Amino acid sequence: MSTHKSNDSRDEKGKPEIGFGKKTDEGYKYRTRINFKEDLSFQIGKLMQEKKAKDELESHIVQIRKIISRFKIKEKNLDYYSAVGKALAFLHNATFKNIKPYSVFRRLVDEIPNILPELDAKRAQDHLMMMYRIGELRDGVLAKASWEQWYEISKFKNVISNRTILKKVLASYADTTGPDLRERIRSILSK
Repeated sequence: MSTHKSNDSRDEKGKPEIGFGKKTDEGYKYRTRINFKEDLSFQIGKLMQEKKAKDELESHIVQIRKIISRFKIKEKNLDYYSAVGKALAFLHNATFKNIKPYSVFRRLVDEIPNILPELDAKRAQDHLMMMYRIGELRDGVLAKASWEQWYEISKFKNVISNRTILKKVLASYADTTGPDLRERIRSILSK
């Protein structure tokens, strides 16, 4: 029986979060550190999970680079955003279940600076979240709104994942963008 007392980070559901380290000039630097005051088997398991996710991510980075090379125009291009979003579906795999998407997005921006070259790192991560969310949509649904509208709609996870609400949003506000669209989506969600 483990007498594990840990102040490790956990998500809202109490599951331990696994983070990505970062790539340095000397190589990959893992985020997980060994603390000899804590249960070593738990820490080793966490380190192994991080390494497995890192290795799997590297193979997905190769695939994403191939997608990127096919597109000359990336800025506000729904086809590009959707293609990268479909490639980001690997985030649903069990390997990544305890890893926050923004941790992966941060790593992608570091590894593939031309993924969104016109944006700074923080904004690129937000756009990667948009890609991830719209990547699950069928092309027919994607064509029902402009890039600017999808940018606002994708800020609401519950809208993208709930087809009924998404249909209401797309049917009701075809010509609205920006803050007005966000306010109208909040109105639909509050009902």
